[in-house]
Amino acid sequence: MKEYKADRRAQVTIQVVSLIGTAVLIGLIWYFLIFFPRWLLWTLTVILIAAAVILSVFLLPEWLRRLSYTVSETHITRRGGIFFVHEQIMRTQAIQFSTVIRLPAADRTGMYMIPLHAYGGTVLLLFLSRQDADEIQAFLHRIVYRQPETKI
Repeated sequence: MKEYKADRRAQVTIQVVSLIGTAVLIGLIWYFLIFFPRWLLWTLTVILIAAAVILSVFLLPEWLRRLSYTVSETHITRRGGIFFVHEQIMRTQAIQFSTVIRLPAADRTGMYMIPLHAYGGTVLLLFLSRQDADEIQAFLHRIVYRQPETKI
């Protein structure tokens, strides 16, 4: 049984993307909603900046710190959550197929993901490092496709 954690580089990537998205959204608000009163535009700007800061500084790091995956020969467990702990458990025998999703520049951003598809459900293993993703995929391939020993 081995436990995996989210790659910390994913946190920096998500923080940068959320701050850029917030800046673009504020720019669009000021460009397209210029006919609204200035106090309303400033209020929207402050609300968006506060939401981005709360997300990037408090919620995202705590969520990624608590996100973990336990892989064993019998089951895979995904735990996460900030205020409420959410746990998903999947038996390895139930896995139909899995794949490794690599987002652009995944080696530098920690954006490797493995969706595990089983009978009627999917468990997502998010924000893995390349080494962890390859190790999990090789382990699952070895466990899922293991042939029972036959006696002659």
